[in-house]
Amino acid sequence: MTNNKILSWQDIRQHLKQPLILATPVTLHVCRHAQSTVNAQKRIAGSQDVDLTPEGEAQARVLGTQLDPEYSLAFASGLKRAYKTLDIAITSGNISVGSIRKDKRLNERNLGVLECGKLRFIPEYAAGDLNYAPENGESYAQLAQRIFSFLIDLAQVTQTSDVNKVLIFSHIGSIRILVSIITENTSSVDVLSQRFGNTELIKLDWHRLIIPEFIEKGGIFQ
Repeated sequence: MTNNKILSWQDIRQHLKQPLILATPVTLHVCRHAQSTVNAQKRIAGSQDVDLTPEGEAQARVLGTQLDPEYSLAFASGLKRAYKTLDIAITSGNISVGSIRKDKRLNERNLGVLECGKLRFIPEYAAGDLNYAPENGESYAQLAQRIFSFLIDLAQVTQTSDVNKVLIFSHIGSIRILVSIITENTSSVDVLSQRFGNTELIKLDWHRLIIPEFIEKGGIFQ
């Protein structure tokens, strides 16, 4: 899983024309990054590569005490606020990890003209519109394409190696999609309304990969 390849929707459908059943269930621990400088200003970071605040670094150290002692693999997005949170957490918690990798497919979506602006209500997101993209930005459909590509690769790794517990550090948009794919969510409104705090830890049991109903009904394939 080093090429960060993004599959086409046609290829994703081909991979998942039947449910992809994992050889053995995998525990996923998914974490949002700690407080960033832009979070502290109540602004939108998106694809901007911003750093953690001192408070964020403290949050990451506390998170290290909440993680399990060992993981087969750990992943972070290619953005500093995610991989720095991972590094601080596993170091402060003395966590043993078989392999640590950056994967840009876990990056937050590019929010175009909204980036660095103040947090505000977006009607299209409230309506669960997966195809809406701010000017010069990415849609949730494009983000889902990246997350599916990551999960298909990860599922294949679990089939050929002894991987039973995986740690993932990412961003609120990416986590909305990843968690909703794993839990097979049915409603895009529910998916986009999810809130995850800085360093929030989500624990999932993963046993299969399908294209869930929120994607099928979300207008992506129309």
